[in-house]
Amino acid sequence: MTLGAALMSSHMNRRQFLQATLASAAAAGLSRYACGEATAAAPSEASSAPFKGTADAMILIWLPGGVAQTDTWDPKKHTPFEKGMKGNQILGTCPIINSAADGIQLGCGLETIASVMNEGAILRSLTNETKFGAVHLKAQYYMKTGYLFPAGVKAPSMGSIVARSLGRKNPNVPAYIDIGRDINSADQEFLFINEYSGPGFYGPKYAPFMIPQPAEGMATLNAVAGMKIDRLDRRQHYLETIMGLSAPELQQSTKASDYAKVMEDARAMMDSPVKKAFDFAKDEKPEVLKAYDVGHRFGHGCLLARRLIETGARFVEVEYQYAAFRGFDMHESGKPRMEQMKAQIDRPIGTLIKELKERGLLDRTLVVIATEFGRTIANQPAAGSEPDGFAEKSDGSTLSIDSEKMYGFHGHFSSCNSMVFFGGGVKKGFVYGKTQEHHPMIAVENPVPLTDVHATIYKALGIPANHHYVTEGRPFYVTNNGKGKAIDAMFA
Repeated sequence: MTLGAALMSSHMNRRQFLQATLASAAAAGLSRYACGEATAAAPSEASSAPFKGTADAMILIWLPGGVAQTDTWDPKKHTPFEKGMKGNQILGTCPIINSAADGIQLGCGLETIASVMNEGAILRSLTNETKFGAVHLKAQYYMKTGYLFPAGVKAPSMGSIVARSLGRKNPNVPAYIDIGRDINSADQEFLFINEYSGPGFYGPKYAPFMIPQPAEGMATLNAVAGMKIDRLDRRQHYLETIMGLSAPELQQSTKASDYAKVMEDARAMMDSPVKKAFDFAKDEKPEVLKAYDVGHRFGHGCLLARRLIETGARFVEVEYQYAAFRGFDMHESGKPRMEQMKAQIDRPIGTLIKELKERGLLDRTLVVIATEFGRTIANQPAAGSEPDGFAEKSDGSTLSIDSEKMYGFHGHFSSCNSMVFFGGGVKKGFVYGKTQEHHPMIAVENPVPLTDVHATIYKALGIPANHHYVTEGRPFYVTNNGKGKAIDAMFA
């Protein structure tokens, strides 16, 4: 039961309200899913204090499904379709374009992002010893938390780590905001996604504030028809009273108090200027709205991210919602699918960077574009059916591309991937790492493990790589075992 459901409904009588809020309170104290492990010890002070980083805030652009790096951030020679060509002859399905940064090229279709690459850096040599094969969700869990699933405890995501380690930048703005993911507790896949994008053992206090549809605003920040603010406050007071009458175990539960604090903070937002950030359809100029509007919620999500950063958000995640065989999860017709996807992300991301720069926000805002793994050619006609890890080392020389549906990067490639960084003290117009020009396109210069990428992100934000909190009697680090080493060459 959310704050909106418990406090906003104009059709809920008092008995129904009492029943609902009792259930919510009980869930706050007793639910393993909502609050992490019930047996977890109260976290101790962290091992080392955050320091002054080169960034005060972060926007994570999350593109799950496996972005083909060879057609985007690490483009290879364009090899047009020819019936009967071998898989290893497919190097790039699109022409290569120059960018605003000398020596940096991107795949065609990313012209807006290319125009701002003089403000960013590309990591082209993100490596991974674990081969996830067809398992997207485990790879996504790894990217978001830095730990392989299962991690032994409920690992917190990057957003929750930043929220807990640095706290709110503006007291009225949630520290961790997620834009673009539906709230769906009836689907097992969504439950797992919520798990690795959530607070883990940190508890609900550090969970993301969810905004599924940015263009629809936040109905839960406005009283519905017939619901006056004083009535709303009375209902919240009822909840506080109920909590006071509950069992001592529940009253003393840290998780229950954290849950109550989340609802108090959400109620406070209703009287806060942050509510205005959601009114972009009224406030923004038509040309700005047009630049972000690509017919998909992702575009408006990028616009809302900029407005929330202006309002004082600490960590904003804008995601292109994951769905198997949709979006960037391409198992056939890779060329036209990539063209469609690039058309949906290019203008919103490029415009976001331009506007952050124009408003003087980019220098202190780290923007990171990430996906769970890269792409390679499939090693057999039915892409995705190969044994786990097989496509990682296949050169595709035995596969005949007999139709345009087979033309594209349909194989999952955990061995190497790319990430893009803007602002937040990152070196401008810079590329780190290099990959082979032929299959398999593994890193040949400066390979970087994911734990070092996380250390780099946290260093920019002023969080030590060995920062940790204690759960179940042992430290749990923000980078895997506290051993992440930042890529110093990425900083200006």
